Amino acid sequence: MKVSEKFTKKQIILGSVGITLFVLLVIYISIAIFFQGHFAFHTTVNGVSASGKNPKQVEEQIKKTIDGYTLTVEERENQSEVLDGSKIGLKTEFDGSLEKELKKQNGFAWPIYLFKSSKIEVKTMVKYDEDSLEKELQNLNCMDESKMVKPENATVSEYSKSKGYEIVPEKDGTEIDTEKFFKVIGKSVTNLQKSVSLEGEKCYTKPTYTKDSEELKTLVDTMNKYAGTEVTYEFGDKSEKLDGETISQWLTVNENMEADISQDKVSEYVATLADTYNTAGKAKSLKTSYGTTITVSGGDYGWKIDKAAETEALMENIKAGDKVSKEPAYAKTASSHGDNDYGNTYVEVNLTAQHLYYYKNGSLVLESDFVSGNESKGWSTPTGVYGLYYKQKDKTLRGEGYATPVSFWMPFNGGVGFHDATWRKDFGGNYYHKSGSHGCVNLPYSAAQKLYENIEAGCPIFVYTLGGTESTKAKSQDAASAVVSAINSIGAVSQGSRSAISNARAQYDALDESAKGYVTNYDVLTAAEAQLAQLDADAAARAADQQAQGQAQPVIDAINNNLVNQAITLDKKPIVQEIRRQYDALSDAAKAKVTNYSVLTEAERLIATMESGS
Repeated sequence: MKVSEKFTKKQIILGSVGITLFVLLVIYISIAIFFQGHFAFHTTVNGVSASGKNPKQVEEQIKKTIDGYTLTVEERENQSEVLDGSKIGLKTEFDGSLEKELKKQNGFAWPIYLFKSSKIEVKTMVKYDEDSLEKELQNLNCMDESKMVKPENATVSEYSKSKGYEIVPEKDGTEIDTEKFFKVIGKSVTNLQKSVSLEGEKCYTKPTYTKDSEELKTLVDTMNKYAGTEVTYEFGDKSEKLDGETISQWLTVNENMEADISQDKVSEYVATLADTYNTAGKAKSLKTSYGTTITVSGGDYGWKIDKAAETEALMENIKAGDKVSKEPAYAKTASSHGDNDYGNTYVEVNLTAQHLYYYKNGSLVLESDFVSGNESKGWSTPTGVYGLYYKQKDKTLRGEGYATPVSFWMPFNGGVGFHDATWRKDFGGNYYHKSGSHGCVNLPYSAAQKLYENIEAGCPIFVYTLGGTESTKAKSQDAASAVVSAINSIGAVSQGSRSAISNARAQYDALDESAKGYVTNYDVLTAAEAQLAQLDADAAARAADQQAQGQAQPVIDAINNNLVNQAITLDKKPIVQEIRRQYDALSDAAKAKVTNYSVLTEAERLIATMESGS
């Protein structure tokens, strides 16, 4: 019994389950058969509910919907307009498309439609006149271009010192995307929608960039990085700070939504630094070794910012968002910052005195005479403040028409520099007026060597003139030069040169012994004096000769007139004695001029013979 009863209960349970499943199966099949001719749950056709309806019923539903159909166009700013279906030729047109769509439906899958919707769109069911639709749409207020507001892109704000750059959100506007608008309205009409939201259907033109655009976010981050740069330029005890307030004025946004740094603006800023802090080429004040403070202009010594290099470096600082303190890139440097940028190590070259001083760390290391550029040939050594380029041993200096080897070469202004000049016997004075160098500063060998051993590249060189500092040697040479000119003006010696020779002698004798040593043509003066003395002696001799001849002439004439070619008789004795008296009265010089004296003596012999009777 127990076994039988238990079996019976099991059979009952199984039977109940079987009956239930059978009933469910019948229901499932019945519904499936129904949906073979009707649209499933949650089905719409062109926006019209078709759930549980067959194609004919759906067609009737659509026909009813078309009658008096209007479409409300919902616009921005709480505006709306109504499109009247009667004005666009709205009508139905069925061609079996619903039946075709129904055949695509699997009736046995009806349970699935309990949980999902099916939207069917059939183009051939509802028709309208496209030209009429377009005309009606063009008449809508929202299509009035004069009333449309274009959308504005999200942008980058102006720079704020406290906030930097921020994103300014976009503005939507009311400008219609015409092509999209026509499509959306056409579709809405086809689906017999009661309303359509232009906002929801995205019929408005969109800004290219919104506050969520990654490009804009990246741009703002980049611009804040650039504007966050802080560069403090140090110039000794002075400084210049560059930060976002200035940098922001150099930033622009290009068409690719990228931040650009204006290199021209950066270059202008660096140029301003150069104008303010460059000292190269600017006049410099110097208290000279003579106690006088002077201003020296010209030259290129001092601080000079390398504008191209610093512009490039600053661009990189900004791109990296650096926060740094630094000095700018320099093309030229000096010893220190401030008004006195040359420090206490420098060379002082006084062209007037032809003398230099070299101070190292404030102590005098060297002073020496020199010979500078030849003034008479236009080769004067240029004044100004320069920096020593370098130093080199055993250099051959070359120029037009010369090649000169030197042991110590220290250039500071192009081809102008210090060097030894062993071919010169003397330095200083005023040699540079007419026999100076090609522009260099010629030094004695020992002075050039000492300067070479102590000076370094970059050392400032002051080259100047200073009236009243002419050396004693120069003054002596100048005084001697006047005497040299006076001697040279003597020219060929004659009796007429007496005044010039006397003047030159007086000027020479007035010189001190130092100046006399610079009279290079003194031998010309002494030779002129000797020539003049000889001329005087010759003139005196000629005068004496002429006097003797004058004294002798009466005696000569007496002899010729009374004794020559005449017979000598005792009657001639008084005449002969008179002639003898006249002759004896003559000076020896005059007697020597009596060339016919033998006639007199012969006459005296004949008379003596006649008186003796021989």
